[in-house]
Amino acid sequence: MQSEYDAVLSDWVICEISGERRFLAGKVAHDRQGQFRDGAYISTSLVVNSVGDIADGNVVQTLNRRYLLTDRYRVDDEIFAKLDAWLASRDKPPHLFDVIATKDVELIGAYVLRAFRAATAEAVWRRDGGE
Repeated sequence: MQSEYDAVLSDWVICEISGERRFLAGKVAHDRQGQFRDGAYISTSLVVNSVGDIADGNVVQTLNRRYLLTDRYRVDDEIFAKLDAWLASRDKPPHLFDVIATKDVELIGAYVLRAFRAATAEAVWRRDGGE
């Protein structure tokens, strides 16, 4: 009988590449295939599920494995909400210098962190043979 999931992923975040392409990053445990040691931080291959299915307690299918998600990393929710509100108030997409001009450290941090995650997501996608 095949198990419901291959490993547990905690402290996870969603990393958007573009459109409907995304992967997860987090701390893995109980890897039934023995590829990862408990506590290792990993990035998954692309997630097959819709974004609405990606939640604590759900099993998410990636191109290569199934992960039981627990304890989503929520620390940056507030600063990303602040960034999203600021972005929505703008009539065009900002450049880094527009964000720096606000002199809001949280806003700058959220902007840079989101850009870093997007760049990481792109690198993972390319590593996994993306087009």
